[in-house]
Amino acid sequence: MKHHTFVCGSSKSKEQDAYYIYHNNRFWGTLRDAGITDEQIAPENYRQLGKEYGIYLTEIVDPDEFRVAKDSDIEAHQVVSGLETLMDRIDAHDPTRIAFVGKNAATWYYRYINDKEITHSQASGHRTDRRNLEGLKLDWNHKGLDHYLLSNTHRHWDRETWVEFWERCSDDVEKFRRNQPS
Repeated sequence: MKHHTFVCGSSKSKEQDAYYIYHNNRFWGTLRDAGITDEQIAPENYRQLGKEYGIYLTEIVDPDEFRVAKDSDIEAHQVVSGLETLMDRIDAHDPTRIAFVGKNAATWYYRYINDKEITHSQASGHRTDRRNLEGLKLDWNHKGLDHYLLSNTHRHWDRETWVEFWERCSDDVEKFRRNQPS
């Protein structure tokens, strides 16, 4: 199964096999609000996004290999290992776009594709205005993907930015759904 959109964070929930589980998280509601999903999907049912809508949720740090409590605990070797796996996934699925949820994931990817040293902390490598969708499209040329930076933290949350991003994905979602076996 090929996925058209990758959404990539730094690491998956450490508490359960789910993405974006916290009470103040608005990720799942924006999928519904933008018309991508018919109903709000529960975080533990995240695989439904890939199977029914062609949206692949992933992370830089592989939770099967490394468990970390927070981004500041992530070590460079964990990032490099995860990025190698992510590149394999991109090659296998050939997505149209990849959206990074947070600056760490985007920075690590950027540094990796540009053969720069990987560090555990945020580093420069992109300029963007999180509040402006046009500023969220990262001007990177890698594997023909469109690259985006989105914020999912409560402090930087911008509902309209997420809804507009999902609206950009809607044609691919419709094509994916039409091509699924009944």
